[in-house]
Amino acid sequence: MFKELIEALKRRPLLDQMLAEMNEMLGQAVHMFRPIAEVLTGRQGLTDETHDMVYSTDRRINHIQRKIRKQLVEHLVVATGTDVPISLVLMSVSKDAERVGDMCKNMLEVAEAGGALPEGAYRARFDKLLKETEELFEPTATAFRDSDKDLGEMAVEKGRALAREYDRVIDSLIEDHMPTKDAVLMALLARYLKRLCLHLSNIATSVVMPLHRLDYFDEKLDRPRDADG
Repeated sequence: MFKELIEALKRRPLLDQMLAEMNEMLGQAVHMFRPIAEVLTGRQGLTDETHDMVYSTDRRINHIQRKIRKQLVEHLVVATGTDVPISLVLMSVSKDAERVGDMCKNMLEVAEAGGALPEGAYRARFDKLLKETEELFEPTATAFRDSDKDLGEMAVEKGRALAREYDRVIDSLIEDHMPTKDAVLMALLARYLKRLCLHLSNIATSVVMPLHRLDYFDEKLDRPRDADG
């Protein structure tokens, strides 16, 4: 059904524009993600330029999300019934894309509080996971843009697997005897990255799951402490 809806949207300039804006949000988010990952893994220092770029890009993402939401509300007032399902999908996934931007900003806050992660096993572990997380952006965006069900299923499974890995990092930190500041900052970072992966996966679910299942695909992954959307 989603593929047919996307094809129909290509004949509706306004909704087609909103799909393009959704893809822009994801592109802006990965633009934020990369330099923060470089700072956290010690490949580059944290600069004022990086700080300013992250915050200005986050504002840009927020602006696009509000624009999409406003356009959808206005469109639904006059739209035919066939546009309602895809409009609701766009409303949901644009919020997920906005939350990805928030998680990137939270990652920057960790870097600003502690700088590069301490050298050793945890930095190596995060280095690998950060690379794999960055690799999740492209298939998520492509699956959504092209309504590619197979690619969407792959992105969902990859995002869920990464979320589980970040939970394992947190479990390890709980048992580790390291300086409190290092443990807290890395646990926060793992938490933010877990949520980022789940928001990307939720975008991918729009291609493979019915509308009423959006936002609920990760219930089994969430622990009682997970309260944010």
